[in-house]
Amino acid sequence: MFTMQLAQRYVLVLEPSSDDLQVLRSLFNRLSYDMVEAASADQMMQRAQQEPPCLVILGGQQQNWSTVLVERLRNLSEAHRTTIVALTDSQSPSWLPQDENPGLDGFLVKPLSSDVLTSLVQSAWARQTCNAES
Repeated sequence: MFTMQLAQRYVLVLEPSSDDLQVLRSLFNRLSYDMVEAASADQMMQRAQQEPPCLVILGGQQQNWSTVLVERLRNLSEAHRTTIVALTDSQSPSWLPQDENPGLDGFLVKPLSSDVLTSLVQSAWARQTCNAES
């Protein structure tokens, strides 16, 4: 039952690299989660306005993780408690000092695994569901 409800949610991914896209698509397909790719911040915002995702993964360069973008996402999905994470590489992490964090909930560190993605999506879904019930 938990998996059935979870599969009704989707993950929105901004500007994934071709390597990341293939890995994410493969892992989410295996986990039976829907994934929507956005090539730009505007495209991502349009999709999120139609139906807020339970999880947003910001790929690409660090400038994609701007405070303005994260605030726009937060304002759009405030009632839905969307989880927002940035995708970074363990070899050259782009982790920011806490005072420079644009409001991200965390970082998704490569290499990606199905266990980590499962845990992240379930946490995002639970956060959204618990908020909807309160």
